[in-house]
Amino acid sequence: MISVIVPTIHHTELVKQCIHSFINSVHDLPYELIVVDDGSPPHIQQNLADWAAPLNVHVIAKPSNEGFSRSVNLGIQHSQGEFVLLVNNDVVFHEPGWLHHMLMTMHSSADIGIVGARLLYPNLTIQHGGVVPTHKGHFDHRFRGQAADFPPALAVEDLNAVTGALMLVRRQLFAQIGLLSEEYFIAFEDVDFCYRAKQQGIRVVYCGTACALHLEGYTRGTNKNNKNRYWRQKEMEARKKFWMKWGGSNVR
Repeated sequence: MISVIVPTIHHTELVKQCIHSFINSVHDLPYELIVVDDGSPPHIQQNLADWAAPLNVHVIAKPSNEGFSRSVNLGIQHSQGEFVLLVNNDVVFHEPGWLHHMLMTMHSSADIGIVGARLLYPNLTIQHGGVVPTHKGHFDHRFRGQAADFPPALAVEDLNAVTGALMLVRRQLFAQIGLLSEEYFIAFEDVDFCYRAKQQGIRVVYCGTACALHLEGYTRGTNKNNKNRYWRQKEMEARKKFWMKWGGSNVR
């Protein structure tokens, strides 16, 4: 079984779109759906609960905002699947077979613990083709802005990191390296998780044959002009913590 974990805050329609697109694109695999709300106002949490009940979607409503990592970890702790699929609430599944491609990649070798996917903007250019460090101390996505069928982005290959926006994880990896690090309130937790896996000899693989849409920034914004100042501050704190931890590492 695949446990699908969707963390969210302050949104209902994005979550509903994400979950319905998952249900409509995955028909022959066993799964459970878990939505973790990170302290939204009560009327939003009630809306999600009312919508989720007939769909057999489990909603975990947290009383306060504790951060992305803690929300994901809570969902993992309530899940039962052999594999855990982390999904941002602004991901939309528009193609059949995407999950089969990710699972085939995972099953291709016992030393693969994390599998990422090719993510597209709504205009069908590439949003994510793997995560790479930049010269400014940030991380960016490979092939950003290229056409959806850009040949290098269709490869299946080992990388140091993939985004947590759509990440398939073998459950036993959590027992081996732990859950997402809660020292990061938001941002860098996915790269940190991948680096920790690599440190233990576990492979991180980008699966370019699996594809979904990512409406990047719909929850938190995309730049300093449209991003909540509190979240922007938390992202900068996470960046500092990450490089203090990994700056001298050979994982990169």
